[in-house]
Amino acid sequence: MRETGARVQITHHHINRPPVPRKHPRPDCPFCSIIDDGAPATIVHEWHDALAIKPRGGGCTDGHLLVLPRVHVADFTTDPVVSATVQLRAAELAQELGGQWNYLTSRGPDATQTVFHGHLVPRTAGDTLALPWTRPTREQEPIR
Repeated sequence: MRETGARVQITHHHINRPPVPRKHPRPDCPFCSIIDDGAPATIVHEWHDALAIKPRGGGCTDGHLLVLPRVHVADFTTDPVVSATVQLRAAELAQELGGQWNYLTSRGPDATQTVFHGHLVPRTAGDTLALPWTRPTREQEPIR
């Protein structure tokens, strides 16, 4: 094709997965620091397009995991392909680990999440987890 002067751009795509575009990392993003600069993190699972880690503070339940895209996006609506890829990887991991899980993202004026990532939160009967993110205090627990 070069000999004929044709200009061609080749992109590799998996037939059953959406393409994940390359984005530039942000120096002020803690997740970009983990993915691009090797900042400390407890990595649970790696894929070519995402990474699952344990939250630094332990999370809201035992087994709480974060699923991060390997590209920086501000929030869930910034790049639907990246969002879908993170949710796909979270679902694959939850299936592999077994049990029951919630998958959550959070963004907005009352949210604590400032850069897009997914939360895999294991759930068990009677775990008393009141989403978002807090265990109920004794005053909030139902009277039995």
